[in-house]
Amino acid sequence: MTAVARTSYGALRGDASTGIVVFRGVPYAAAPTGERRWRPTQPVISWAGLREAVVFGPIAPQDVSPERLAKRGLTMSEDCLTLNIWTPAADDSRRPVLVFLHGGGQTQGHGSAPLLDGSRLARHGDVVVVTMNFRLGVLGALYAPDWHGADSTNLTLRDQRHALQWVREQIGAFGGDPSAITVAGQSSGAIAVSALLAGGCDLFDRAILQSGGLERVRSTTAASAVAEQLISTEALVRAEEPDVAEILAAQRDVEPGFVPPQGPFHPCIDGDVIEEHPLVAARSCAMPAIPILAGTTRDEWRIFDAALDDGVFTEQYVRDRAQTLAGDSLDADAVVAAYRVDQLTLRDVASALVTDYHFTAPTEQFVRAHAERGNPVFRYELRWPSPRAGLGACHDSCLPLLFGNLDAAPALAGNDDSARQMSETVQALWLNFVRGEEPWERYDGVSGATMLLGRDTGISRGHRGEQLGTWENRYPAYG
Repeated sequence: MTAVARTSYGALRGDASTGIVVFRGVPYAAAPTGERRWRPTQPVISWAGLREAVVFGPIAPQDVSPERLAKRGLTMSEDCLTLNIWTPAADDSRRPVLVFLHGGGQTQGHGSAPLLDGSRLARHGDVVVVTMNFRLGVLGALYAPDWHGADSTNLTLRDQRHALQWVREQIGAFGGDPSAITVAGQSSGAIAVSALLAGGCDLFDRAILQSGGLERVRSTTAASAVAEQLISTEALVRAEEPDVAEILAAQRDVEPGFVPPQGPFHPCIDGDVIEEHPLVAARSCAMPAIPILAGTTRDEWRIFDAALDDGVFTEQYVRDRAQTLAGDSLDADAVVAAYRVDQLTLRDVASALVTDYHFTAPTEQFVRAHAERGNPVFRYELRWPSPRAGLGACHDSCLPLLFGNLDAAPALAGNDDSARQMSETVQALWLNFVRGEEPWERYDGVSGATMLLGRDTGISRGHRGEQLGTWENRYPAYG
């Protein structure tokens, strides 16, 4: 079975074989190849006749083996600027729209990942779900205005903004409501959402930030240092116009950082797309006054520490990690002692330090500032544990719960009856927000309401205020 959507660029034939209509590989911009490689996103070229939209488009260039791509039926190319749309019907209904930005440190990931399949969510909520591909790594985040021009910065954000403009203009052809668009992002996708908000983007009506390390938006100094390192690599110096393999080879030579995570390819404050860091803009700028739902998982960093042996986590190692995060203005021993009050193991303390510094505290600062300016904010913490011992409620575990694709990654959240019930709870709350409702009590500051999602779901007040306060204003470069 097929279905047809008629956009202003041409007609598309989607796949309606599963009861949900899926339009895969829909182009939202011209291919960023050749002379357009280092250029801002350009409008897609119209086509004649009926264009097939039943196969996912190529993913953005990234480090992934050809064998793995072939196993998933995917290809990789710079010509990657496409959308995927799941809709109950390509009719005249005006359904709420959820646009989801994938994570992956802005070097990995794609909108066609099995975890992000929008079929269940679209069917369950009678909503339109959109995912997208955009430029990643060097091709999306190289800060070299003197090399490529002032409008060559933050190309990933420019792609995302262009895609959101396309959705605003065209989603009516897919049964969506262009006046009811929620943008959501997880991990680096959430960082992108915060950057879009800081840049004053008004192409969506509500925003969801899941597990975003918001402190990773970079200064131009940091971005320039990465660019200098890249431009000086043998591959890029040797090639007048390097090919994708040479670009990825140079990208691999950039030290990504571990603790604290540095994110060399995240957005930068370029003065064009972004003028201020999101943590500053939330306090000092007139960001779009839209409702925000935001939060983190309780044990974000455990999945990254899982590769380290237990013997690594000595008293000295944990103290050194705390010192790295705390800098000279905090007593590292006092910081560790504050976490040991809960009788955590050294491994758990080490992970909790980075979870709070990198994810929870900056998210808290961002939403608190937005709430104190009178905007609706709904704060959560996911506590649903992974069935894999030691991971707890780890990074990425929110994805199978939200999309309902528990079978795509059972190690993250489980795939039994209780996990399915948790997924239904998360979906119901998120869908209420997407529909313009208030999913739970608003968060209004330090003592406000936080929804704890887990085996005992419910509201907590003043949640973890003391521990998060440890990291308050630990981002001096941002004001």
